[in-house]
Amino acid sequence: MPRKLNAPAIFAIFLLLLNSVYASQIAQMNLPFAKGEPGPAFMPMLLCGFLYVAGLRIFMQELRADHGSASDGALSDTIRRLGLVGPLLVVALTALFIIGFAYLGYAVSASLYTFAIALFFNYEELGNWRKATLYAVLTAVAISLFGWLFFVQLFDLYLPVWEF
Repeated sequence: MPRKLNAPAIFAIFLLLLNSVYASQIAQMNLPFAKGEPGPAFMPMLLCGFLYVAGLRIFMQELRADHGSASDGALSDTIRRLGLVGPLLVVALTALFIIGFAYLGYAVSASLYTFAIALFFNYEELGNWRKATLYAVLTAVAISLFGWLFFVQLFDLYLPVWEF
C-alpha cells in the first residue's frame, strides 16, 4: 500500500529544501580550520548537518508510521491541531526573530524568540502556564547567554545590540 505524505513529512521536506538553500551559501565561506580556527563557516556547517539528519529522520519516521487510526493534530491535550499549529508558530516566530535581530539586537530578539518557543512547547507538554513560563524564562536566559558567550567570547564576532 503506497504511503501518503502527511503534514509533518511535507514540513520535513520543506525544511530540508530551505536548509539546502542556506547550505549553498556556506560554500562561499572559508573552510573551517583552514587557518587553524573554526572560522565563520563552522557553526553553519554543524547546524546544516544536524538539520539534514533530523529532517531525514522525521521524514523517514513519518513514512513508516501508521497514521490510519490517529486523527490529524490530536497529539496534544492542551493545544488543538498541534501538528499544524506547532510548525506554523515556529516558522512565524523564526521570521519575527530574523526581522527583530537587526532592529532589537541579539539579546532582545534571541531572548524573546527562545522564550516564545519554549513557552509554547513547555505549555504543550506540561499543561500548566506557571511552570511553562518559569521554564521558558530559564530556557531563554540560558540559551541567549550561551549564544552570546559562544559567538562574542569564543569567536570574537559582533552581535548587534538594541540601539534607540
